[in-house]
Amino acid sequence: MRVKEIKVGILALIGFVVAYLGFNYMKGNSLFNKGLTFYSIYQDVEGLHVGSKVVLNGFPIGKVKSITFLSGGSGRLMAEYVVTDESIQVSENTVAQILSTDIFGSKAINLIIGDAANLAQMGDTLSSAEAKGMMAEINKRIEPYENQVKSLFAQVDTLLSSVKITVNTLNAMLIEERGNINEITTNVASITKNLDDNSEHISSSLANIHALTDSLSKADIKAILDNANLAVVSMKEAMDKVNNGNGTMGKMLNDSSLYINLNKSAADLDVLLKDMQEHPKRYVHFSLWGGKDKEKEPQDSKKSDN
Repeated sequence: MRVKEIKVGILALIGFVVAYLGFNYMKGNSLFNKGLTFYSIYQDVEGLHVGSKVVLNGFPIGKVKSITFLSGGSGRLMAEYVVTDESIQVSENTVAQILSTDIFGSKAINLIIGDAANLAQMGDTLSSAEAKGMMAEINKRIEPYENQVKSLFAQVDTLLSSVKITVNTLNAMLIEERGNINEITTNVASITKNLDDNSEHISSSLANIHALTDSLSKADIKAILDNANLAVVSMKEAMDKVNNGNGTMGKMLNDSSLYINLNKSAADLDVLLKDMQEHPKRYVHFSLWGGKDKEKEPQDSKKSDN
C-alpha cells in the first residue's frame, strides 16, 4: 500500500510541477532562463495583456509579465516584460512600441533597438510608443487613393444612371412597339408552322436539287463546253464571211447595187400597178365576138380625145 501511495504522490508532484511551469510559461515566465526584465509606461495599452509577445522585427523574443497602474491616480500603466533571448543586445535608447499583430487586434510589444553604445540594464525603464492600430495603418495607406476611389464611384454612379435611362427608354419602346412585336412573333410562328406543314415538300425539293446537282456532277461538262466553244467559233467565222461580203448573204448585206435594183424594181412595179388600176382595159382583152373590140378601141380613144 505504501508503494502505491508513494507512486501517487510522485505523480501528483510531477503534475503540479508541470502545471506550475505551464502556468508560468503562459505568463511569460521561464524557470530555466530568466532573461532581462524591462519596464515601459503607457497612457493606453490598447488591449495588451499578460502573456502578450515581445517581438523584434516580427520575431518573438519574450513575453509580458505584468501590467499595473502607476500610483498617484494618473491612470498611466506600467508594463513589465522580459526578453528571454540572450543574443539580443538592448541599447538604452531602445523604444518599446505597442502594435497590432493580426487583423483581430492582438497586441504585442515591438522593440525598436536604438543606436546608443550603452546597453540597457536589468530593470531599466525603456521609452514607450503607441503604434497606430492596423486599421489606422490601412487607412493611412488607402488615403492617397481616396480621391481616385471617390472619382471611380462617381463614374460608376453616372454609368448606372445612364444604364437606368437606357433601360427606361427600352421599356418605353417595347411598350410602344408591343403590337408590332406581337405581330412579328405571330408571323414567325406562322412561318414556322408553314415550314413544318410543308416539310415533306421541302424535303422532296431538296432531294430533286440533290439529284440535279448529282446529275450535273456526273455530266461531261468539259465536252459540253468544248462543243459550245466550237459552235461559237463557227458562228464567228460565218459572221466574218457575211461582214466581208462573201457568199449570198454577204453580198446582199454589203453590195449597194442590189439594194438600188430592188428599189427600182419596186418603184416600176408600183407604177405598173397604178396604171393597171387606171386603165385596166389596156391589159385585159375579153370579147364574146372575137376581135371587134380591138377595132373599137381606137374609136373609143378618138371619142375620148374629142
